[in-house]
Amino acid sequence: MSLHQIDFNRLQVYEAGALLLTLLAYPDASDEMQGNIHLSLCTHALRVRSEIDPDWALLAQPIKPIYALRSQRECNRDLRTLERRMRDRMVAGRMGIAFLREALPGQVLELPAGVKRLSINQLAEFVLDTRFTDPENVETRIWRQSLPVIHLASATLVFLNLVEAEAGPIVLEALLINRKVIEVVVRTAEYHETLLAQSRHLRFDPERMIRIRLA
Repeated sequence: MSLHQIDFNRLQVYEAGALLLTLLAYPDASDEMQGNIHLSLCTHALRVRSEIDPDWALLAQPIKPIYALRSQRECNRDLRTLERRMRDRMVAGRMGIAFLREALPGQVLELPAGVKRLSINQLAEFVLDTRFTDPENVETRIWRQSLPVIHLASATLVFLNLVEAEAGPIVLEALLINRKVIEVVVRTAEYHETLLAQSRHLRFDPERMIRIRLA
C-alpha cells in the first residue's frame, strides 16, 4: 500500500496540488521521474498563478529556489504527456463510477445506456472515442494503467462535472493552485476508495491503490 499525506502546514498549496496531479497522471512512474514531474508542476503552478495575479508575483514570499531555476525546456520535457494521461484518467474515471454505483448502500444499480452488464469489456465499449476504437485497447492502455488511482480519477471527474454544471468548464490548473479544490478531491477520493473496495464486480486488490490523505 502506498500512502501519501498532504499537510498544508508543511506544503505550499501548489506543492500539494503538484503531488496530487503527479500521482494521478503518473502512478506507474519511477520515484525519480515522479520527482521531476513534481518539480515541473510546481514551476508551472507558479507561472500560472503569476499570470492570474501579477501582483502576487511581486510579493516577497518563501519559495524553494529549485522551482525558479527549472527551465521551460525541462518542464516541457517532464509534462509532455500530462494532458493525454489526464484524458485517460477521466475515461477510466467514467468506467470506475459504474463500480461506485454498484457499491452504494441501498441503491439499485443503474448501468449507463447501452451497457448490458457490469464488466470491464462492456464499460470499455461505452467509453470508446476517436483515439481508441477497440475495447481491448481501452482496457490495456487506459483502465489497467489507471487502476492504482481509479478512486482519484473518479473523484476528479465527479468534481469537474459538478463544477462545470454550475459554473462552466474548469481548467485542471485549479487542481494545482486552489486549496479547496484539492481538499474536495482528496476527501472524495478517500470515500470512493472505501466504496470500490466493496465492489463485487471489480477484480482488483484494494491494497494496490495509491492513497492520499489530508493531514
